[in-house]
Amino acid sequence: MNLPPIAPPAAPSAAPPAAKPPEVIYQNSDEMNEIITAVPSWILRRGITLILLVLISIILMSAFIRYPDIVRTTLKVNSLNAPKGVIAHQSGKLIKLLVKENQHVTARQALAFIESTANANDVIRLAEKLKTLRNQFGNAKSINLNDLEFTGLNFGELQGSYQSFYQEYLQYINTQNGGLYVTQKAYLQKDLEEIKKLQDQINQQKKIQQQEYANAQEEYDSYTKLKSKNVISNSEFKLQENKYLSSKYPLQQTATALLNNNSSYMAKQKEIITLENTIKEQQAKFMQALNSMINEADIWLMKYVVTSPLDGTVGYAGILQENQNVTTNQELFIVNPGNTDFFGEVQIPQYNMGKVNLGQSVLIKLRSYPFEEYGMINGKVSFITAAALKDSVFIAKIDFKNFEQKDPFHAIVLKPGMMGDAEIITRESSLLQRFMRNMTKMMNSN
Repeated sequence: MNLPPIAPPAAPSAAPPAAKPPEVIYQNSDEMNEIITAVPSWILRRGITLILLVLISIILMSAFIRYPDIVRTTLKVNSLNAPKGVIAHQSGKLIKLLVKENQHVTARQALAFIESTANANDVIRLAEKLKTLRNQFGNAKSINLNDLEFTGLNFGELQGSYQSFYQEYLQYINTQNGGLYVTQKAYLQKDLEEIKKLQDQINQQKKIQQQEYANAQEEYDSYTKLKSKNVISNSEFKLQENKYLSSKYPLQQTATALLNNNSSYMAKQKEIITLENTIKEQQAKFMQALNSMINEADIWLMKYVVTSPLDGTVGYAGILQENQNVTTNQELFIVNPGNTDFFGEVQIPQYNMGKVNLGQSVLIKLRSYPFEEYGMINGKVSFITAAALKDSVFIAKIDFKNFEQKDPFHAIVLKPGMMGDAEIITRESSLLQRFMRNMTKMMNSN
């Protein structure tokens, strides 16, 4: 007999979860709810008054609490004689550096040479000599041939202009003492003196001839009377008459000689006037050629000789070395005059322009000197431009007054170009005024 298979014992089943206790809901009676939710009568009587008093107090406090508006902008440190950049006016190779970093230089001192077919030192020497000649000419001092004696110099691009100028210079030398024109004038003046002497001699001769003529006329008158009385013969009278007529001839010759002498004198005077005019023209041409040559030399120097615009300390505007190629308008040097008269320059947008006025205080926080460590600078608005500049902004000048030195061992040292943040303290406004302005602004925007 087959028995049924015995099943394995069943696993004990999990115990059923404990039932949650029933929630007890307490429900008050209507009388109790009325007591709990009832508002105290004193709150109804005094609550509104208290709220009004609080609101009025807040409004009054907002009307009395005042503080200034602050216009924040960026500030740049500048000076009355700020460092000047020196640029190249000609592209080319930098063949010679004449100064080192932090070297003191003077105005118009040569800093570097740019490559050219001319020798820069020769052109500098020429320009100096030309200006010396101009001063001599202006002071009416004589100029000699040796004053512009250059041999073995290389003027490069200026050689043609110099040759034309030198020809005018030689013509001008002829107008000076010992020159051709001056010598000719001296000879003409001597001729005038000789003509005057000859005129004096002719006048003396004329006086003698006039006396002889007077004597001959007197004698002729006597013979005329004798002839009328038939005292002398007709032949004797004719002889005396011919003698009288002959005495007129020397006077006529003398008169002709005087005319010729005067003509010679006037001709010499005309030659002298013409020569003097030629001298003046040559001097004017020389002065014009001199100014033109100085101008061309200055243009050449501006192109090929980099010079300092002012006295100060020079620094390189980057890495510079000889035989380096430079381009036109490339900044090569920076000359710092060392001026300590610094001021701040700020830009004020138009929407804040009405708040800023002269004399307002300014707080400056330099970015190079964190104000938490070094302190701030107190300033004052001293100038505002009358018209807006580019980008519709106004420029204001800030004078520095007091320096807040938080670190006595590390003072704030200003340098041109430093940047900072400026806070311009404008007029004061109350909290109530600010609230009303904001409300008006919101209403207008809606």
